[in-house]
Amino acid sequence: MTKLVIRWLAALAALFLLGAVLAEEPVAADRIAFITLQGQLATIDPDGSDLQVLSSGQQVLQFPAWSPDGSSLAVIGNDANGGTVQLYSFMAGAEAPVVRELYRSQDQAPFYLYWSPDSQVVSFLANNPTNGIALYLAPRDGESHVLTTGSPFYWQWAADSQHLLIHSGFAGAGSRLGFTDAVKDTLDANLADPGFFQSPGISPSGRYIAFGEAGSAGNGQVILRNNPGVAGVGGIEREVRHQGLAAMSWSPTQDLLAIMSPPRPARTFTGQIDLLDAETGLLEPLVSDIALAFFWSPDGRFIAYLTPVTGGGGEVASLPSGLAFASTGGLVQRAPLLLELHLADVKTRKTSLLATFAPSLLFVQQFLPFFDQYALSHRLWSPSSDALVLPMLDDQLRPQVTVVSLDGTLNPIAEGETPFWNQR
Repeated sequence: MTKLVIRWLAALAALFLLGAVLAEEPVAADRIAFITLQGQLATIDPDGSDLQVLSSGQQVLQFPAWSPDGSSLAVIGNDANGGTVQLYSFMAGAEAPVVRELYRSQDQAPFYLYWSPDSQVVSFLANNPTNGIALYLAPRDGESHVLTTGSPFYWQWAADSQHLLIHSGFAGAGSRLGFTDAVKDTLDANLADPGFFQSPGISPSGRYIAFGEAGSAGNGQVILRNNPGVAGVGGIEREVRHQGLAAMSWSPTQDLLAIMSPPRPARTFTGQIDLLDAETGLLEPLVSDIALAFFWSPDGRFIAYLTPVTGGGGEVASLPSGLAFASTGGLVQRAPLLLELHLADVKTRKTSLLATFAPSLLFVQQFLPFFDQYALSHRLWSPSSDALVLPMLDDQLRPQVTVVSLDGTLNPIAEGETPFWNQR
């Protein structure tokens, strides 16, 4: 064997070993990502230990999103040259994450991130000069591209990471509802006439889908139907009529759909929460309170939901796009809105009050109005379903990353915004 071949084999072995050392490594499940008050990306343990600021301060960052496998964080950035999507990958043996820019635009800023189930693609929304909003797909090792457009825009990834169930244009002419391929937009005809809802949903078994359909005389109904992409499933369709808008979310562990809608006609989805069993068609009430948003625990046992405190300093107003909150005093909440965090046991139907708190302005204005979409991509629950994390204002109206145990104990662990738990 010549010396040249030996050197080539040695170099090849070194590259192989380097690749093994720098392989992406999942972060511990009990890890929370958030944005500091200086606009930087950080992670922390839920007891407040091991705070790590990951970004350099060159950009103001927003809304970190964990990859499902826990190996990466995607985050929105802004600087003098426009908006970006940044990827932070945690590598075995590396002291700091590897950072890669997935997208940059000076005039089409990104504003929402959602990973594919296989953790290989970051899908995101960005402003579009022609159609209002564009849905981009950005492979972690490739170039970002526009899949389709529409405004507003909601979607859920299918479990195979090859298809998306999309709803764009809300309701009426120009709205779209159905499955598209993840490579190119293949949605030709709507599954139904889209009604008054936001995010559609695919059941955890993949056998069913849920969406809103326009009914007669301007009424709406939630439709639960067989997934047309699953062979051997057919013949089941459930209809639930509702007032106003409807928000829905599947249990992560069983084909059980939670539906929220107002008790009377209103341009909002705030209201009571019911549970619809896909197999039996049984519809049962869960929450009689007027809820603003709700979130399934990863084990499917609980639903955490938020209600407003009467006279709590803010007024809730309904808008066509969902919820908006007024009386916030501009950029500073001089009289912050007060919310109650409740817990509903899905099995026993019992509810309990966990906390009363003032949420951060960003949580109120950007997260809550689209909670059904954010519930697919940004987790407030711990992976073990024993706690939640929320941005709560302290006495000086500074947002605190606060862990809420299921016994109601509040533990502020850092100053910061938009905290989300690792999804593993």
